[in-house]
Amino acid sequence: MRNLKAIRITIFLVILCFVAWKCFVFLMQNSCLDAGNVWDYKEKRCRDDCLVWNKINGCVMMTYDQVKLFEKCRHKPVGCISNDVIIAICMQNNLPFNPTTGECDAEFTLDKCYKHGKDWIYPDVCNENGLS
Repeated sequence: MRNLKAIRITIFLVILCFVAWKCFVFLMQNSCLDAGNVWDYKEKRCRDDCLVWNKINGCVMMTYDQVKLFEKCRHKPVGCISNDVIIAICMQNNLPFNPTTGECDAEFTLDKCYKHGKDWIYPDVCNENGLS
C-alpha cells in the first residue's frame, strides 16, 4: 500500500514537472516572438539572425549587417528595408524571390525551381543543377 502511494506521488511529480517545462517553453517562444525575433524549433532557442524559420529549410539566415538593419527598422514603417536586402537574403539562402510581391519563398526546395513562374528571381542553385 505504501509503495502504491509513493508511485502515485512520483507519477504526479513527473507530470507536474513536464507541464511546468512545457509552459516555460511556451512562454519563452511567446516572449521571443513578441520581441520581433524568430523561434528556432530545432535548436529550441530564440534567434535574431533568422528572417523566418520553417520545418523545410529551418532558419533563413541573415548576415550580421542584415540583422543590424532589421533591428534599426523594427519600429519603422513598411518599406524601411529595401527589396534588394530581401533579395540578398533569399539568394544567400538559395530561395527564390518575387519582386512584384516582395515575397521570399522560405519553404522552397530544388524540385520547385522555375515552377513559380517568370515573375520570380531564382537562386543560382537552380541553374547549377541543370534545372532551367
